[in-house]
Amino acid sequence: MTMLGRLHAVLFAPAPALRLATVRALVGAYCCVYLVVRAPVLADFRNFDPARFEPIGLCSWLPQPLPGLVTLGLFALCLGLAVAFTVGFRFRICGPAFGLLFMWVTSYRNSWAMVFHNENLVALHALYLGFLPAAAETLSGRSQRAPPQDAGHFGFPLKVLSAITVVTYMLAGIAKLKVSGGAWMEGNILRNYIAYDAVRKIQVGSVYSPLGAWLVQFGWPFPIIGWATMVIELGAPAALMGRRLAALWTISALAFHWGVLAIMAIAFPYPLSGVAFASLLPAERLWRLKPLSRWGPQSQP
Repeated sequence: MTMLGRLHAVLFAPAPALRLATVRALVGAYCCVYLVVRAPVLADFRNFDPARFEPIGLCSWLPQPLPGLVTLGLFALCLGLAVAFTVGFRFRICGPAFGLLFMWVTSYRNSWAMVFHNENLVALHALYLGFLPAAAETLSGRSQRAPPQDAGHFGFPLKVLSAITVVTYMLAGIAKLKVSGGAWMEGNILRNYIAYDAVRKIQVGSVYSPLGAWLVQFGWPFPIIGWATMVIELGAPAALMGRRLAALWTISALAFHWGVLAIMAIAFPYPLSGVAFASLLPAERLWRLKPLSRWGPQSQP
Protein backbone atom coordinates (compact mmCIF):
# COMPACT_ATOMS: atom_id res chain seq x y z
CA MET A 1 0.00 0.00 0.00
CA THR A 2 1.33 3.44 -0.89
CA MET A 3 1.81 6.21 1.64
CA LEU A 4 -1.26 7.97 0.24
CA GLY A 5 -3.25 4.77 0.58
CA ARG A 6 -2.19 4.35 4.20
CA LEU A 7 -3.15 7.94 4.95
CA HIS A 8 -6.56 7.42 3.33
CA ALA A 9 -7.06 4.23 5.36
CA VAL A 10 -6.30 6.06 8.60
CA LEU A 11 -8.39 9.16 7.88
CA PHE A 12 -11.38 7.22 6.58
CA ALA A 13 -11.22 4.30 8.99
CA PRO A 14 -14.81 3.08 9.55
CA ALA A 15 -16.55 4.21 12.73
CA PRO A 16 -20.07 3.66 14.10
CA ALA A 17 -22.72 6.24 13.28
CA LEU A 18 -23.61 6.07 16.97
CA ARG A 19 -20.16 7.37 17.92
CA LEU A 20 -20.56 10.50 15.82
CA ALA A 21 -24.14 10.98 17.00
CA THR A 22 -23.02 10.62 20.62
CA VAL A 23 -20.29 13.22 20.16
CA ARG A 24 -22.85 15.57 18.57
CA ALA A 25 -25.26 15.01 21.47
CA LEU A 26 -22.50 15.61 24.05
CA VAL A 27 -21.39 18.84 22.36
CA GLY A 28 -25.02 19.96 22.08
CA ALA A 29 -25.80 19.12 25.71
CA TYR A 30 -22.71 21.03 26.84
CA CYS A 31 -23.81 24.05 24.77
CA CYS A 32 -27.31 23.90 26.30
CA VAL A 33 -25.88 23.94 29.83
CA TYR A 34 -23.35 26.61 28.90
CA LEU A 35 -26.01 28.91 27.45
CA VAL A 36 -28.28 28.51 30.49
CA VAL A 37 -25.47 29.09 33.01
CA ARG A 38 -24.03 32.04 31.09
CA ALA A 39 -27.41 33.56 30.18
CA PRO A 40 -26.95 36.66 32.40
CA VAL A 41 -23.88 37.74 30.39
CA LEU A 42 -24.90 36.39 26.99
CA ALA A 43 -28.45 37.71 26.72
CA ASP A 44 -28.46 41.08 28.47
CA PHE A 45 -26.00 43.91 27.77
CA ARG A 46 -28.05 46.83 29.06
CA ASN A 47 -25.55 47.55 31.84
CA PHE A 48 -22.56 47.52 29.49
CA ASP A 49 -21.01 50.78 28.37
CA PRO A 50 -21.60 51.11 24.57
CA ALA A 51 -18.14 52.70 24.31
CA ARG A 52 -16.66 49.29 25.18
CA PHE A 53 -18.21 47.66 22.12
CA GLU A 54 -15.47 46.49 19.74
CA PRO A 55 -17.09 43.94 17.39
CA ILE A 56 -15.08 40.85 16.41
CA GLY A 57 -15.65 37.66 14.44
CA LEU A 58 -19.10 37.30 12.91
CA CYS A 59 -20.10 40.57 14.56
CA SER A 60 -17.27 42.62 13.09
CA TRP A 61 -19.56 44.35 10.58
CA LEU A 62 -21.82 45.83 13.29
CA PRO A 63 -21.44 49.61 13.54
CA GLN A 64 -22.98 49.67 17.04
CA PRO A 65 -24.54 47.34 19.63
CA LEU A 66 -27.81 45.63 18.76
CA PRO A 67 -31.05 46.66 20.51
CA GLY A 68 -31.59 44.72 23.72
CA LEU A 69 -34.66 42.86 22.50
CA VAL A 70 -32.83 41.69 19.36
CA THR A 71 -29.94 40.36 21.44
CA LEU A 72 -32.33 38.58 23.78
CA GLY A 73 -34.30 37.12 20.87
CA LEU A 74 -31.15 35.79 19.18
CA PHE A 75 -30.01 34.24 22.44
CA ALA A 76 -33.39 32.56 23.01
CA LEU A 77 -33.34 31.22 19.44
CA CYS A 78 -29.81 29.92 19.96
CA LEU A 79 -30.88 28.05 23.09
CA GLY A 80 -33.84 26.50 21.29
CA LEU A 81 -31.64 25.45 18.38
CA ALA A 82 -29.14 23.98 20.85
CA VAL A 83 -31.82 21.59 22.07
CA ALA A 84 -32.74 20.65 18.48
CA PHE A 85 -29.03 20.16 17.66
CA THR A 86 -28.60 17.88 20.68
CA VAL A 87 -31.47 15.54 19.84
CA GLY A 88 -30.95 15.70 16.06
CA PHE A 89 -34.29 17.31 15.28
CA ARG A 90 -34.51 18.49 11.66
CA PHE A 91 -30.74 18.57 11.76
CA ARG A 92 -30.12 19.67 8.20
CA ILE A 93 -31.77 22.97 9.09
CA CYS A 94 -31.22 23.26 12.83
CA GLY A 95 -27.61 22.02 12.72
CA PRO A 96 -26.11 24.78 10.55
CA ALA A 97 -28.40 27.39 12.13
CA PHE A 98 -27.23 26.48 15.61
CA GLY A 99 -23.54 26.33 14.65
CA LEU A 100 -23.68 29.82 13.17
CA LEU A 101 -25.85 31.30 15.89
CA PHE A 102 -23.71 29.89 18.72
CA MET A 103 -20.68 31.43 17.03
CA TRP A 104 -22.62 34.70 16.78
CA VAL A 105 -23.71 34.73 20.45
CA THR A 106 -20.20 34.00 21.73
CA SER A 107 -18.63 36.47 19.29
CA TYR A 108 -21.07 39.17 20.38
CA ARG A 109 -20.17 38.60 24.03
CA ASN A 110 -16.48 38.75 23.18
CA SER A 111 -17.03 42.05 21.38
CA TRP A 112 -17.36 43.86 24.70
CA ALA A 113 -13.63 44.46 25.29
CA MET A 114 -13.00 40.99 26.75
CA VAL A 115 -12.15 37.98 24.59
CA PHE A 116 -12.83 34.62 26.22
CA HIS A 117 -10.57 32.11 24.49
CA ASN A 118 -12.08 29.17 26.37
CA GLU A 119 -15.13 29.37 24.07
CA ASN A 120 -13.18 28.92 20.85
CA LEU A 121 -12.94 25.13 20.81
CA VAL A 122 -16.59 24.40 21.58
CA ALA A 123 -17.69 27.02 19.03
CA LEU A 124 -15.54 25.39 16.33
CA HIS A 125 -16.80 21.91 17.22
CA ALA A 126 -20.44 23.05 17.12
CA LEU A 127 -19.94 24.89 13.83
CA TYR A 128 -18.29 21.90 12.12
CA LEU A 129 -20.84 19.40 13.43
CA GLY A 130 -23.70 21.67 12.44
CA PHE A 131 -22.72 21.56 8.77
CA LEU A 132 -22.05 17.83 8.81
CA PRO A 133 -24.81 15.73 7.22
CA ALA A 134 -23.39 12.55 8.77
CA ALA A 135 -24.04 14.01 12.24
CA ALA A 136 -27.77 14.08 11.53
CA GLU A 137 -28.20 10.53 12.87
CA THR A 138 -30.41 10.57 15.95
CA LEU A 139 -29.83 8.46 19.03
CA SER A 140 -33.21 6.78 18.95
CA GLY A 141 -33.03 3.01 18.60
CA ARG A 142 -36.79 2.62 18.65
CA SER A 143 -37.42 3.14 14.94
CA GLN A 144 -37.86 0.27 12.50
CA ARG A 145 -34.91 1.42 10.42
CA ALA A 146 -31.77 -0.69 10.81
CA PRO A 147 -28.81 1.15 12.35
CA PRO A 148 -26.27 2.40 9.78
CA GLN A 149 -23.21 0.27 9.18
CA ASP A 150 -19.79 1.47 10.32
CA ALA A 151 -18.40 3.69 7.59
CA GLY A 152 -15.59 6.08 6.75
CA HIS A 153 -17.99 9.01 6.40
CA PHE A 154 -18.67 8.62 10.13
CA GLY A 155 -15.01 8.11 10.99
CA PHE A 156 -13.51 11.01 9.04
CA PRO A 157 -15.52 13.75 10.83
CA LEU A 158 -14.34 12.37 14.16
CA LYS A 159 -10.76 12.69 12.91
CA VAL A 160 -11.43 16.32 11.92
CA LEU A 161 -12.95 17.13 15.31
CA SER A 162 -9.96 15.52 17.03
CA ALA A 163 -7.55 17.45 14.80
CA ILE A 164 -9.28 20.72 15.74
CA THR A 165 -8.80 19.86 19.40
CA VAL A 166 -5.17 18.89 18.93
CA VAL A 167 -4.33 22.05 16.97
CA THR A 168 -5.68 24.33 19.72
CA TYR A 169 -3.34 22.71 22.25
CA MET A 170 -0.39 22.88 19.88
CA LEU A 171 -1.02 26.58 19.29
CA ALA A 172 -1.08 27.17 23.06
CA GLY A 173 2.29 25.45 23.41
CA ILE A 174 3.79 27.34 20.46
CA ALA A 175 2.53 30.63 21.92
CA LYS A 176 4.30 29.88 25.21
CA LEU A 177 7.56 29.15 23.40
CA LYS A 178 7.18 32.27 21.25
CA VAL A 179 6.68 34.51 24.29
CA SER A 180 9.14 32.99 26.74
CA GLY A 181 11.26 30.48 24.81
CA GLY A 182 12.84 27.66 26.80
CA ALA A 183 12.55 29.75 29.98
CA TRP A 184 9.00 28.45 30.36
CA MET A 185 10.34 25.00 31.23
CA GLU A 186 12.63 26.45 33.90
CA GLY A 187 9.53 27.21 35.96
CA ASN A 188 10.24 30.75 37.15
CA ILE A 189 7.89 32.42 34.64
CA LEU A 190 5.05 30.08 35.61
CA ARG A 191 5.80 30.50 39.33
CA ASN A 192 5.80 34.30 39.08
CA TYR A 193 2.59 34.30 37.05
CA ILE A 194 0.79 32.11 39.59
CA ALA A 195 1.98 34.36 42.43
CA TYR A 196 0.90 37.50 40.55
CA ASP A 197 -2.48 35.97 39.71
CA ALA A 198 -3.12 35.07 43.36
CA VAL A 199 -2.09 38.51 44.67
CA ARG A 200 -4.18 40.33 42.07
CA LYS A 201 -7.27 38.28 42.86
CA ILE A 202 -6.81 38.79 46.60
CA GLN A 203 -6.50 42.55 46.06
CA VAL A 204 -9.71 42.81 44.02
CA GLY A 205 -11.63 40.38 46.22
CA SER A 206 -11.94 37.71 43.54
CA VAL A 207 -11.79 33.93 43.96
CA TYR A 208 -8.20 32.73 44.19
CA SER A 209 -6.49 29.42 44.87
CA PRO A 210 -5.06 29.01 48.38
CA LEU A 211 -3.14 26.01 47.03
CA GLY A 212 -1.39 28.11 44.39
CA ALA A 213 -0.64 30.89 46.88
CA TRP A 214 0.95 28.31 49.20
CA LEU A 215 2.80 26.43 46.47
CA VAL A 216 4.76 29.43 45.14
CA GLN A 217 6.99 29.40 48.23
CA PHE A 218 8.66 26.31 46.76
CA GLY A 219 10.72 26.38 43.58
CA TRP A 220 11.07 22.72 42.69
CA PRO A 221 7.49 21.93 41.48
CA PHE A 222 7.45 24.52 38.72
CA PRO A 223 10.05 23.11 36.29
CA ILE A 224 8.11 19.83 36.50
CA ILE A 225 4.82 21.60 35.80
CA GLY A 226 6.42 23.67 33.01
CA TRP A 227 7.82 20.61 31.25
CA ALA A 228 4.56 18.67 31.71
CA THR A 229 2.61 21.55 30.17
CA MET A 230 4.81 21.62 27.07
CA VAL A 231 4.74 17.84 26.66
CA ILE A 232 0.94 17.82 26.81
CA GLU A 233 0.45 20.78 24.48
CA LEU A 234 3.17 20.16 21.91
CA GLY A 235 2.70 16.41 22.16
CA ALA A 236 -1.02 16.64 21.38
CA PRO A 237 -0.64 15.17 17.85
CA ALA A 238 0.19 11.83 19.50
CA ALA A 239 -3.51 11.60 20.35
CA LEU A 240 -4.22 11.06 16.63
CA MET A 241 -1.92 8.04 16.39
CA GLY A 242 -4.07 5.39 18.01
CA ARG A 243 -6.71 4.70 20.61
CA ARG A 244 -4.30 4.01 23.47
CA LEU A 245 -2.32 7.17 22.87
CA ALA A 246 -5.58 9.10 22.53
CA ALA A 247 -6.76 7.79 25.91
CA LEU A 248 -3.39 8.53 27.55
CA TRP A 249 -3.27 12.07 26.15
CA THR A 250 -6.90 12.71 27.13
CA ILE A 251 -6.20 11.68 30.72
CA SER A 252 -3.10 13.91 30.75
CA ALA A 253 -4.99 16.89 29.31
CA LEU A 254 -7.81 16.44 31.83
CA ALA A 255 -5.27 16.27 34.68
CA PHE A 256 -3.65 19.43 33.31
CA HIS A 257 -6.92 21.38 33.33
CA TRP A 258 -7.92 20.16 36.77
CA GLY A 259 -4.43 21.15 37.95
CA VAL A 260 -4.88 24.67 36.53
CA LEU A 261 -8.20 24.91 38.34
CA ALA A 262 -6.67 23.75 41.63
CA ILE A 263 -3.56 25.95 41.46
CA MET A 264 -4.94 29.10 39.78
CA ALA A 265 -8.73 28.88 40.17
CA ILE A 266 -9.01 29.26 36.38
CA ALA A 267 -11.62 27.02 34.78
CA PHE A 268 -11.81 25.93 31.16
CA PRO A 269 -15.27 24.34 31.34
CA TYR A 270 -15.30 22.57 27.98
CA PRO A 271 -12.11 20.52 28.54
CA LEU A 272 -12.94 20.07 32.24
CA SER A 273 -16.24 18.48 31.26
CA GLY A 274 -14.40 15.94 29.10
CA VAL A 275 -16.66 16.67 26.13
CA ALA A 276 -13.79 18.40 24.31
CA PHE A 277 -12.07 15.01 24.01
CA ALA A 278 -15.10 12.86 23.15
CA SER A 279 -14.18 12.53 19.47
CA LEU A 280 -10.89 10.86 20.44
CA LEU A 281 -12.60 8.04 22.33
CA PRO A 282 -15.29 5.40 21.72
CA ALA A 283 -17.98 7.74 23.04
CA GLU A 284 -20.83 5.39 22.10
CA ARG A 285 -19.91 3.21 25.08
CA LEU A 286 -21.56 5.80 27.31
CA TRP A 287 -24.91 4.29 26.41
CA ARG A 288 -23.87 1.05 28.10
CA LEU A 289 -23.81 2.80 31.46
CA LYS A 290 -26.81 1.85 33.54
CA PRO A 291 -28.15 5.42 34.14
CA LEU A 292 -28.11 6.11 30.37
CA SER A 293 -29.04 2.74 28.91
CA ARG A 294 -32.78 3.35 29.03
CA TRP A 295 -32.44 6.60 27.03
CA GLY A 296 -30.03 5.42 24.38
CA PRO A 297 -30.36 3.12 21.38
CA GLN A 298 -31.62 -0.36 22.05
CA SER A 299 -28.88 -1.96 20.02
CA GLN A 300 -25.26 -1.01 19.74
CA PRO A 301 -23.76 -0.89 16.26
